[in-house]
Amino acid sequence: MTNAPKLPLWVIALGTGSAVMGITLITPALPAIVSALNVLPEKVQQLLTLYLAMLALGQLAIGPLSDVFGRRIFFITGAFLIGASGLVTSFISQIDVLIFLRAIQGLGAAACISMGRTMVNDFFSRADAQKAMASVQTIQAIVPMISLSCGGAIVFYAGWEGIMILISLAGIVLFLCSLILLPETNVSKRPELNLSAILMGYKSVLKNRLFRAYLSVSSLQIAAFFALNAFIPYAYQKVGSTSLTFGLWFALTPLAYITGNLVNRLYMIKKGLETGILVGCSLSVLSMILMLALNLISWQHPLSLAIPCIMFGFANGLTIANATIGGLGAVSSHAGTASGLIGSVTMILGGIGGAVLIFFGADKTTIIGIAGLLCMLALSLVSAVKIFRHST
Repeated sequence: MTNAPKLPLWVIALGTGSAVMGITLITPALPAIVSALNVLPEKVQQLLTLYLAMLALGQLAIGPLSDVFGRRIFFITGAFLIGASGLVTSFISQIDVLIFLRAIQGLGAAACISMGRTMVNDFFSRADAQKAMASVQTIQAIVPMISLSCGGAIVFYAGWEGIMILISLAGIVLFLCSLILLPETNVSKRPELNLSAILMGYKSVLKNRLFRAYLSVSSLQIAAFFALNAFIPYAYQKVGSTSLTFGLWFALTPLAYITGNLVNRLYMIKKGLETGILVGCSLSVLSMILMLALNLISWQHPLSLAIPCIMFGFANGLTIANATIGGLGAVSSHAGTASGLIGSVTMILGGIGGAVLIFFGADKTTIIGIAGLLCMLALSLVSAVKIFRHST
């Protein structure tokens, strides 16, 4: 879009990062909310569960709606919902109201994260979009990394309300920045909203074999990371790590992800996104094979987990941005629909994957978690091979 105003990638990155922050930042606050409101942990867990549910379902609805009404209005509205709901939650002490407001916040996050991906695809050519998405992912990765490190300290000094206020401030800043700086990127809006057309759009997207391959790669790779988060704290505990040292060791994973994105942006873009996807998926499978081997030889040191996790994070940096841009480009006439589908499937697989691994005992037996991740990543590698063969 040569005649369009400049797209501020840092605003896009803050939008997608704020959505992820709503997951990572609140986690350390859950026990504090249990104590402060005197409610059961299962009830408080709904603050996270409902957020994730709305994050998944919201993207399914907002994606196709943006093909009709444009991207900008949904991004701005999403930022407003994040800020406003976060502000109100800091003054509420009824758990049911908190859960409702968190669901609204999840809907706002769904708008920001799905529209961020779609606007990058709208604005740039394929090669430039690959580079831009890598930049967005690099900035985005910093947000959860910082929130994971600082969340506990905020709860300690400012209580769980401090977490809600910080999320609110992030939403308010994002709302003002997007309102002032963000252009509309959908220059081919559809003339009217039609439920039948939306359903046909989903059918058209899902019938595209190339899109399904890209969807498989992006959703399985990201879902594997969410599933990893479900059991890796217990694995670190088994090798003697405290909660503090676990945070330090695991922080190397998003650092490796940032490094992978930088390598993708500076080097892999020259090789093509299909090559980047294949290399990234191959490395992710090798990372889990390495973790499995180190577990089988019973090396009881945090490095037995940190090294494979670093490798996995780096592999994600080569894979996710490329798979996202490739998937949206494969169905460019339904980019909003495709973006919503990618985000929703990812959240659903990640939530189910982590729950299934814990159900089968990954918290007690690390090898069960590794085997589950290896299956997910192997399936993504099969799709990566299909994508690579299609390009040659």
